[in-house]
Amino acid sequence: MIVHHRAKGSSRLNYWGLLALQLTVLLLFTSLSVSGQTFQGGLRGRVADDSGAVIAGASVVLRNEGTNLTVTTVSNDEGEFNFPSLDPATYSITVEKQGFKKVERREIVVETQGFHTIDFKLAVGDITQSVDVTDAAPLLDTTMPSAGQALASQQLITLPNPGRNPFMVLARLSPNVVFLGDMKYQRFQDQSGTSQVSVAGSLGYSNNFLIDGIPVTETNNRTSIIPDIEAVQDVKVQANTYDAEMGRSAGGVFNTVLRGGTNEIHGSVLGYIRQPQWAANDFFRNRATLPRGTQSWRDFGGSLGGPVVIPKLYNGKDKTFFWLTTESYRQKDSASGTTSIPTMLERTGDFSQSYSRLGGLQTIYDPATTITDASGKTVRQPFSGNVIPSNRISKVGQAVAAYYPVPSNTAAYYGATNYTYQSVLANRGDQYTGKFSHTFTPWWTSTYSYIHYKSIEPGNYILNMVSSPAQARLLRKVDASAVNNTFIINPTTVATVRYGFNRFPNEYRTRSDGFDPVAKLGFPASAVKDSQYLKFPRFDMQTWSPLGAESDTASTVYNSKNLLGDVSKLVGRHSLKVGFAFRHLSLDTIPFGYSVGEFAFSDTFTRQNYQSFDNKTGSDMASLLLGLPGSGYAQTSTKLQNYLRYYAGYIQDNFRVSPKLTLNLGLRYEWESGIADKNNALIVGFDPNAVNPISQNLSSTTVKGTLLYAGLNGNKTSVMDPSKTKFAPRFGMAYMLNDKTTIRGGYGLYWAPVSYGGYNPLGYTQITNLIGTTDGGRTAIASLDNPFPNGFLKPVGNSLGASVGLGQGVSYIDQNARSPYIHSFSVDMQRVLAKQIVLTTSYIG
Repeated sequence: MIVHHRAKGSSRLNYWGLLALQLTVLLLFTSLSVSGQTFQGGLRGRVADDSGAVIAGASVVLRNEGTNLTVTTVSNDEGEFNFPSLDPATYSITVEKQGFKKVERREIVVETQGFHTIDFKLAVGDITQSVDVTDAAPLLDTTMPSAGQALASQQLITLPNPGRNPFMVLARLSPNVVFLGDMKYQRFQDQSGTSQVSVAGSLGYSNNFLIDGIPVTETNNRTSIIPDIEAVQDVKVQANTYDAEMGRSAGGVFNTVLRGGTNEIHGSVLGYIRQPQWAANDFFRNRATLPRGTQSWRDFGGSLGGPVVIPKLYNGKDKTFFWLTTESYRQKDSASGTTSIPTMLERTGDFSQSYSRLGGLQTIYDPATTITDASGKTVRQPFSGNVIPSNRISKVGQAVAAYYPVPSNTAAYYGATNYTYQSVLANRGDQYTGKFSHTFTPWWTSTYSYIHYKSIEPGNYILNMVSSPAQARLLRKVDASAVNNTFIINPTTVATVRYGFNRFPNEYRTRSDGFDPVAKLGFPASAVKDSQYLKFPRFDMQTWSPLGAESDTASTVYNSKNLLGDVSKLVGRHSLKVGFAFRHLSLDTIPFGYSVGEFAFSDTFTRQNYQSFDNKTGSDMASLLLGLPGSGYAQTSTKLQNYLRYYAGYIQDNFRVSPKLTLNLGLRYEWESGIADKNNALIVGFDPNAVNPISQNLSSTTVKGTLLYAGLNGNKTSVMDPSKTKFAPRFGMAYMLNDKTTIRGGYGLYWAPVSYGGYNPLGYTQITNLIGTTDGGRTAIASLDNPFPNGFLKPVGNSLGASVGLGQGVSYIDQNARSPYIHSFSVDMQRVLAKQIVLTTSYIG
């Protein structure tokens, strides 16, 4: 039986218990998603007398030493007691029974997913007599066979951790964890780098990250947020976890608990500084006689927590607590190098001072004079004085050329490097965390946590102006929330319900956001009227540095809705838990790409012979000034709204066969849908036997193979072939040879999540091509002054069926792809050597 210390009256408990049960059922059936993992731990044990005979009916009181919350249970007929679903904290236990001396044990630390067995022996005597047990917390794990390592907040703070990333500390210290990414990406904006971790031999991007019991991984199995250290109570990496609660992970679980307030007020202020002058210049900058670049780091923050007290209105001691943190960083990195840009004369059309590397002028030929002479040879006439007349210069081309910076030195010849750049990349991140806990009634406690984070990570801004070819800005904003409730449904049953919602916008933008090509470059309105995202257009050059933003601009938003429910019950020596899981993961994305156009320029139109290249005639800058692109295109896209659903149910029995042997028996069932789209904007496979529509235009050949569009012609609406028989048995055992030695082992089957980062189905991204020439470069037929006279083509979706995109390359997810699975097993021996030293020898497969 379990009741809170402050319970008053059975009728009140029954009334509120019924209401709690109704609320639990309501949450379970109205929530959009559930997940089957938990951060909570537990304490169980056995009460006996000095002879070893079990004692039934002993009162066992558990007290949270930080918040003073007390919970009481009674040992059953087997002498067993159990406290399931405990928040990580430091506890004390008092055991008493009439006719025996009272026993108290303090400073029992329950960490994340920490399950401990502590037995008590009562000596005959008066109940008013008490015995304080001063033994240290148990060093050996005699309850669960899972391999893992936990770090508390103080360890996270004091261990070396330049990026202040709690997951990175574990990756360095845990023997079965290998970091696969670049170690410099350790800040709390480095979700992608942090997720590249192999746990117990698994692949990267196959782990699960939990914060306060809520999964924060998105469809690509990347953690959407990294909490700051001041907000973390402890974090644990779990490998070979044979608890049926754990699922949707092929490797391990990074289980994090946010710090909560206690009856004592605590706080902190922090600041880290790394000065540029404290670092040496690198080899290549020294070689180029460049000064030491900017490499500064500023990290600052603080925390405050305690009971919620509003003078003369509310005193939350022993009842309501808070913990607030904030942390920010400001980082500056420098990038330097050299590139080639046109001279001030060249960008006006004057090539009279442009000399080729072979000697002599880099002669510019007029494409309007192209003829075929009597011998059949194609010839052109050079521009007079090697200068393009002003009346021949494109107003758009001239405006674009003006967006090159001034050269920093004189080029040795036409096309030689003449610009040294030094750009400063200013990274910044800000994170705010709040956690509140409250005891509503003696049987209902609840916690609420929320994290908001935003960051900016710029790309290499090499030209230091709006036309820079490298000007990406990665913008991230994350909101992560968790609500945890623990209910005592009746004297023998404890239930937990938790819900969390995570939103992760991942925006690839540019520094030229909102740039108007019509007003600033002279493009006609028709050229951008269909653009979905205005920025500086892309101009790819044959000789010079390109201008304009990259193609990977996109708006992507990951969402995750999660709810967890389980019920725990102690029956004899069996500690039972039953739960279920349902997650809803979504990915909304629209790839902008070259939304205002990409234009490629070469010397083909302005060299002497368009059919043969040489190093002394023609210029891509001349082609730009004449407004003659060789090729180009613009992109329009459809917003995709992909999603998947995940279901699971499990039962777990931790059976204490004897004081020395505990068996962990569990079974989990999972089902995960394939990726679907809200509007069926998806290709769900490929039929190699279907006759392709192009065969209608062929008299003697039948072409087979067509794409399968979601929901079209009876096709299914999701990708892959999800298994409906995803049972996941779990078995573990822990046997205590003696007080200093434990043998543990286990086996589990795990169904790994499929990593999905999204893709652009054919038909939902439309390319409008600019055709610069149809005769190999002899004649230019397109003009930069009006590159897309008819506007952009619109995506056709699946309206053309199997005829969509004929002649183009295709990509799709195999409709026969199955869910991957992992067999995991381990055996280990733990031995107490001396004091607080434990030697563990393990084999993991």
